[in-house]
Amino acid sequence: MNNVLRNAVQQRRQFLIDKLLKIGVFKKEDRHLYEWTLSDLEKEYQYLESYHVRAKINQENQLQQ
Repeated sequence: MNNVLRNAVQQRRQFLIDKLLKIGVFKKEDRHLYEWTLSDLEKEYQYLESYHVRAKINQENQLQQ
């Protein structure tokens, strides 16, 4: 069970890292995305989605569909 949860967390982290990289976020305050916790990645993605790049994210999602 621990491995399943660990894999799920790693997959979600990688998904968010990939999304943030596509938006143009590589690091913040000298911390690379791979150093961030899942919570940090979630907060940053939600912040950017809500306030700054909603149009760009929507455009990327439409291109992927």
